[in-house]
Amino acid sequence: MNFRQFLEIKFLQWQQESGGRRTVREFSKYLGVSQSSVSMWWNGDRVPEGTNVQKLSKKLGLEVYDVLGLPRPDEDLHYLQREWEQLSPTQRRSLREKAETYRRERRNSK
Repeated sequence: MNFRQFLEIKFLQWQQESGGRRTVREFSKYLGVSQSSVSMWWNGDRVPEGTNVQKLSKKLGLEVYDVLGLPRPDEDLHYLQREWEQLSPTQRRSLREKAETYRRERRNSK
């Protein structure tokens, strides 16, 4: 499966989950990328690169990397990045403090 086919399948799934027919403009907004980018990907003129791959993977899953022939990022990090915007500032701070605690513990155990 190429990226164009993958994108079409994901668009159809998204429409179904969203309750009916939707536009490419709405899909682009959902993905967090420009409509022109989605059009170029859909036409096969280009494939996503850089931060667009990350944006797509947050909405469409890690299989974006597989279809593009790219190595997958760490699944735990990907999960945190995908959920980050949904966390309150207090929750974000708590995660950061836990990470700092883990880092200190790792340093002290060496």
